[in-house]
Amino acid sequence: MTVLTQVPTSTPATAPARIVVTHPDRPLDRKALAEHLAHIVETGSLTERDEELLEHLRETYVLSLDQAQRLLWMGKSPVTAYNRLQGLQRNDLLAAARIPRTGMKECGLPACKVYTLGEVGRMWLKHDVDGRQANYLKRDQVLHDLLAAEIMVRLEEAVRRRGREWSMAWSGEQAAAFVERLGDNPVARPDGLAVLRQQRGDKVAVLPLFVEVDAGREPHGRPSSDWGRKVIGYDRFYAGSWQSHPRLNNLPIFPMVAVVTHGEQRLLNLAKAIAEHRKQPVTYYLAHWPDLRPTGAPANDDILSAPVWMIVPPEGEVVGTERAARRPLVAESKKKTRKAEAS
Repeated sequence: MTVLTQVPTSTPATAPARIVVTHPDRPLDRKALAEHLAHIVETGSLTERDEELLEHLRETYVLSLDQAQRLLWMGKSPVTAYNRLQGLQRNDLLAAARIPRTGMKECGLPACKVYTLGEVGRMWLKHDVDGRQANYLKRDQVLHDLLAAEIMVRLEEAVRRRGREWSMAWSGEQAAAFVERLGDNPVARPDGLAVLRQQRGDKVAVLPLFVEVDAGREPHGRPSSDWGRKVIGYDRFYAGSWQSHPRLNNLPIFPMVAVVTHGEQRLLNLAKAIAEHRKQPVTYYLAHWPDLRPTGAPANDDILSAPVWMIVPPEGEVVGTERAARRPLVAESKKKTRKAEAS
């Protein structure tokens, strides 16, 4: 990526340099980028919300304009979010990713601009990313990452609805991955890890979830299949010293695995394959993506209370092979239900 430093002739020579990014296939001028980042920091141009956005992108790789607005510009016009994001992109804190328009429309996501970290944004995060360049990834990979980001956004919205007693911490696939001691490759690499907490008086209830987006087409039946290997990986994670994992060391229980897939028959096949492959008491919750969309059936935009989850418990039969028997991730209390009915 060639970076040209230009100073407009209409401004004094002491004016800050403007970075113009061209030809992403050429070498970076890292010195110029570092100087530009230093200028941004010195002038206080990076807001707390900007920093939060960069931290989110560290974990999700990509965010659409719609997702970024719902996360950080609640109640604001999309134009307000767009203008700020464009400003960050002009300063190379953000970059544009491929837009998988067809896939986004099929999955019920607004087909809008998609952002990833720019080189200056990576420098701000001290390169604590895996180096993936979303603008060069295949659209299918960008779509997969957008779906994982959408689950994160939906969980955040559900937590926000429930008030100050609730909170959520999200870790992306890099931070959530499990590598065995003396190993090189991740044994388990979920798309995300969500840890939800609810303050209940002097106690805290914790709900940890590994999140998996099943966007493939491969059959599930063989242990050597993608999902066969995933189940084996989660078994090894559970059987190992999982509480030594830096993101799990304060959790009282091993996270359940929440899987979102794209077909009703695939959902049933996946539940059967998990029950056959699994050797450790890892709990799986499975949902069909259209059922989680606000326009789906049931029309419920709260991902925690929507009764759409099939459960593969450690013991006993699968719960929810019939739609009417499916459960929510979080059961609402009777007191809260009566209050909602009364209103």
